[in-house]
Amino acid sequence: MTKFHESFIFAVQKYWEDNKGKFKHTEKSGVHRKVTVDKKFGLQDLADHFNITESQARRILYVKKKMVK
Repeated sequence: MTKFHESFIFAVQKYWEDNKGKFKHTEKSGVHRKVTVDKKFGLQDLADHFNITESQARRILYVKKKMVK
């Protein structure tokens, strides 16, 4: 299991709290029926931003103690 430095954990948690659930973009999709979907900031976006896996991001947010209030 990868260990993360405390400052990195703090940065990830702060970035998550600042951007969680915010509107990202609108996506149009569908073959037979055109559908418009509003995408929100999620866990995969957090993982992509910090270049870590989704499970590592989940572990930092939910398993580690909350450092940001």
